[in-house]
Amino acid sequence: MAKRIWWQRPSLRTDEEEGRERSVGWLELFFDLYFVVVIAELAHHLKNHVSWSGIGEFIFLFLPIWWIWIGATYYTERFETEGIEQRLIVFAQMIPIAGLAVFAHDALGETSAGFALSYAVCRTFHIFLWWRAGRHDRGFRPISKRFVLGFSVSVGIFYLSVLMPLSARFWLWSAALLIDMITPLFTLKQQVRLPKLSTSKLPERYGLFMIIVLGESVMGVVAGLAEQEELSLFVAIAAILGIAMAFGLWWIYFDFVGRRLFKPGIGFTFAWNYLHLPLAIAMTAAGAGVLNVIAADENGLDYGVGLLIAGAIGSVLITIGLLEIVSRREPDEPTHPVISPALKFVGGAIAFLIGMISHGFNIVVLEGLLLIPISIQMIYGLHAWFTQELEAESLDVI
Repeated sequence: MAKRIWWQRPSLRTDEEEGRERSVGWLELFFDLYFVVVIAELAHHLKNHVSWSGIGEFIFLFLPIWWIWIGATYYTERFETEGIEQRLIVFAQMIPIAGLAVFAHDALGETSAGFALSYAVCRTFHIFLWWRAGRHDRGFRPISKRFVLGFSVSVGIFYLSVLMPLSARFWLWSAALLIDMITPLFTLKQQVRLPKLSTSKLPERYGLFMIIVLGESVMGVVAGLAEQEELSLFVAIAAILGIAMAFGLWWIYFDFVGRRLFKPGIGFTFAWNYLHLPLAIAMTAAGAGVLNVIAADENGLDYGVGLLIAGAIGSVLITIGLLEIVSRREPDEPTHPVISPALKFVGGAIAFLIGMISHGFNIVVLEGLLLIPISIQMIYGLHAWFTQELEAESLDVI
């Protein structure tokens, strides 16, 4: 009688070819909790540095966090097993990710060396995983070699940066992150030969991460309320509108993108994956903006804060529109292939315009105006969904 294999070699998963559905596991959900902490630290940094330089710093620090998550997600998608080694692999990544959270508060200052080392250690482990996968699975070996080469150069630069003065350290980080981002592009031809990615699990995996970053908006509202010495009607209305904006962004993402996968073709695959980066950045920035918005008074809020939150929401809408373009359209897709993304682009432009004219606005006016482009998308989604003609057997009878 056969027994389970407790330590398994990596082998490319073929669930999609075999028609098996996959879902996100409990271990992956627990793993994502570590990113909740890191992202919260970055959002707090942005909340305290609302300026063009502060936004640039926030985006710059978000990149390594995202790349670690992407690396872990892609490895699990390709090589997840039921063996004990899978749990140890995830645990080993949790330690340096916790380090990133510890050092994120001043990652461009006194704690930058710790931040760089935490990133480098986690990525070094990823390199080992790619090497191990290529060693045991010949089909993945051409990609493994390219990953190991490109990522090793990037990680080496991060280790080297610790020995450099701050003035040079961040230029080295920029070069290393660029290498990280472009390395997968040199595997496009080889990726085509791999088994298909899971159409059931991967959208769910990304959707759960989007919920994490949307949670920053909820945390922003709660933290903003907690800072108030006295809860007035004005602040309560501002908080409700802030929650409504976060709810609206959730609604739009999961109505138009979260339930769909990318179109066939490696180019669409990479576009779908990479577009989630600016989306995650914008959603997190919106949360940081909401925290400042709730903390403002009735007479008006800082113009930079208005620009931040409006720009973040505008960026979310535009990125979702782009994601719609590269997402697969099933025969029963209710949304229009042109009108739906066009509404996102128009809504994003409206949000940007609101931000530019927000000087002197109080928080309720700003939030109320920003809910207009958000509501347009929600109403269109409802119209498309509930006016779609269904086959008789698809109807639920109560």
